[in-house]
Amino acid sequence: WPQDAFAQSQGAALFRKACIGCHDTGGNILQPGATLSMKDLERNGVATEEEIYNITYYGKGRMPGYGEQCTPRGQCTFGPRLPEEDIKMLAAFVKSQAENGWPKIDGDVE
Repeated sequence: WPQDAFAQSQGAALFRKACIGCHDTGGNILQPGATLSMKDLERNGVATEEEIYNITYYGKGRMPGYGEQCTPRGQCTFGPRLPEEDIKMLAAFVKSQAENGWPKIDGDVE
């Protein structure tokens, strides 16, 4: 159990650093139909950890990819890339948050 809590807090820290700008509280400021709610994830075909990992790594549409091997360049973030382990943790965190209705995490805007 402590490992899960640790992974959850690491996932939350990564989310705050890399994702919260567009996905605060699981929403999506650029594309309202592409939130991180379970309903939208399922509708958009990204409801598994593996699919969330892939979209985070390679990007899709207006979302840039964060993987170290992400290509083509225009689809990838111009910011720092994330190590594979971080993307795995993020995918697990997003899936867990979505399953639980996006409970508040430290740093959420009121």
